[in-house]
Amino acid sequence: MARIRNEKGITLVELLIALLMTFVIGSVAMEFYASQHNHWLAQTDVSDMQQNVRALLDELTRNIRSAGYGIIAGHPRIRVTSNALAVFRKDSTKIDTILYYVSTLDPDHPNLVKQINRDSPQVFAEDIESIQFVRTGNLVTVTLVAREGRRDPEWYGDGYRRRTLVAAAELRNGP
Repeated sequence: MARIRNEKGITLVELLIALLMTFVIGSVAMEFYASQHNHWLAQTDVSDMQQNVRALLDELTRNIRSAGYGIIAGHPRIRVTSNALAVFRKDSTKIDTILYYVSTLDPDHPNLVKQINRDSPQVFAEDIESIQFVRTGNLVTVTLVAREGRRDPEWYGDGYRRRTLVAAAELRNGP
């Protein structure tokens, strides 16, 4: 049997080493991608939460400022309790009552609810854990705690990122 000189090609050992190196490099690249993707998702959730809360506070302060519009003297413009707000205004022929409060019917997803008159309550903002209203004269201060909509297992505590925001609005209508 004749031996072939200058054999060209790769041996089985070289093939296995190349395969192992490809696997290790691919695993590192996938781990890096997964980590960056999770950070991107977390930042997107935080950004969405902050944007929604800013829009919510803008709407609440606008409604607080318009409280008492078209209402006769002697009727309350606003009723504030620590965790609920009722705004009274006349948008048509009758006085509308707009009530805001946090509903915890689903403890995993607390929501800020808006109820107009005796209609069924509607979700006004999702993932609002708590809201507090304080009235000092004509100034109403709103403090709310919002959280992300989904848990992040890499985040400490219960896995939710939270933000506390405060806004103040002055009642404009009436005495």
